[in-house]
Amino acid sequence: MSESSRNQGESLISRETHAATAEVAADEMFDTVSLRPDEQKYLQDHTLKKPLKVHQIWALGVGVVITGAFFGWNQGLAEGGPVGMLLASLFVCALYMMWVLALSELSVAMPFAGGPLAYGRRAIGPTFGFVMGWSMFLEALFATIGTAIATGGYISFVIGLVFENVSQNKEIQSLITLSAGLATVAIFGFIQWTGSKRQAQFMDYMTYGAIIALVWFWIACIPAVQLDRILTTPLLTHGWSGVLKAIPFAIWWLVMIETVALAPEEAHEPHRTIPRGLTLAQMTLIVLVILTWFFASAAGNDYKQTGAQEMYFPLPFVYGQVWGKDSFHLILFSIVAIFGMTASYNGMIYAVSRQSFSLGRAGYLPRILGHVHPIRRTPDVSIIFWSLVVAGFVIYGYFNADAVTIAVLTCNLTALIWYALAMVCLFVLRWRAPEMSRPYKVPLYPFLPALVLLMSLFAAVVYGWLNEAIVLWLTLGMYGVGMAYFLLYSRSNLVRAAPEELAALAGRTEK
Repeated sequence: MSESSRNQGESLISRETHAATAEVAADEMFDTVSLRPDEQKYLQDHTLKKPLKVHQIWALGVGVVITGAFFGWNQGLAEGGPVGMLLASLFVCALYMMWVLALSELSVAMPFAGGPLAYGRRAIGPTFGFVMGWSMFLEALFATIGTAIATGGYISFVIGLVFENVSQNKEIQSLITLSAGLATVAIFGFIQWTGSKRQAQFMDYMTYGAIIALVWFWIACIPAVQLDRILTTPLLTHGWSGVLKAIPFAIWWLVMIETVALAPEEAHEPHRTIPRGLTLAQMTLIVLVILTWFFASAAGNDYKQTGAQEMYFPLPFVYGQVWGKDSFHLILFSIVAIFGMTASYNGMIYAVSRQSFSLGRAGYLPRILGHVHPIRRTPDVSIIFWSLVVAGFVIYGYFNADAVTIAVLTCNLTALIWYALAMVCLFVLRWRAPEMSRPYKVPLYPFLPALVLLMSLFAAVVYGWLNEAIVLWLTLGMYGVGMAYFLLYSRSNLVRAAPEELAALAGRTEK
């Protein structure tokens, strides 16, 4: 880079100290690529603040996932029985523990908001990068949609506990679900817009509240625990096929922890905060998963009722069986449990907006989506636009009772696709770029990432075998729309000054 260009870049940054990360990106990470002044300015104008530390990364990782303990997973009980669901959950826990260890290497080596976009772009090329970025985006979008609708439904359920006339009127319940879902979208869209640090503070509080709710549930269930409810005859009530059928629901326990891969650009010392925060989050979640499964299965009167398709909120249901549906502390527990739903929604809209921002900043999606608020340094256009899209789906959910299930299953399938693709990137980069800076390396290479690849592919095949046709067609349709836009327009209009593009052009990333 020329001295004049360097000086100009530094002078621009000095006038806006909040964009200090642009100086790092332009002058240290990419000094093998000659940047024009307008490209330096573009890089500066499209950078984010870096306030997140280890405990905030931990809270993001736990918070974005923890809704899975409150709904969705329980339908696996009906498919596989208590032990079958346990085996499916252990399979998923092993997959995700290895996944976060492998993901940490990629996210620290390429610490950009683009996450999977950066991995695919650097390893193979723009098309592969777009497929990975689009996969993560679809996963986050459908998770956000499902959680927004479910949060509205849960708030309606809690109000029904307090006011009996509400619980007996389906029309009023539906209207409350719609109103609460839209309110969730609006409130957390605003929180995200106010700044990364502010949303992280809210995430801390909501994550702690959600964990308190789960601990409360465990303690409340202790008097009713009976092991014979778990140790059924036969032990695998639907055989090994039941275990396989439970896997898609077990994935909902932990899906979306990869949101942390989108946070390195906003993390303080990402080479340290990301691996530590991500690993601690996953270990915390595994404990939450096993204990929640145990008490929900052992304290509930009948696992078939707990796992029924229409049983959207299993924990209050089991709690009511233990202490009675009219108990005052059931209402208090149900209110506290709202933290679990809202924490995950906050993390999910964070993921949607950051992935959309990175794809827009690099030109893979409309560039307006890459706009950054000049003062708050948040991707304001992406936050507002996708909040409106989610609100539209919440309204659609008012007319379609299956909207949550479809959204959750589509999210899980797109997640498995990019897990497998990410491991391909890890292997390719180890082979093609052995000199690449890797502050953190996955342990037990190549066995651990190979297991992640094989287990992800296996779970994806199970999905294709078991899922409703609408989920498969919806997934194919969304990939078709994305690829059509990329091939017909954005492929020839990529932005060289975007960090993900510069990293690929320079052939190396931040040390």
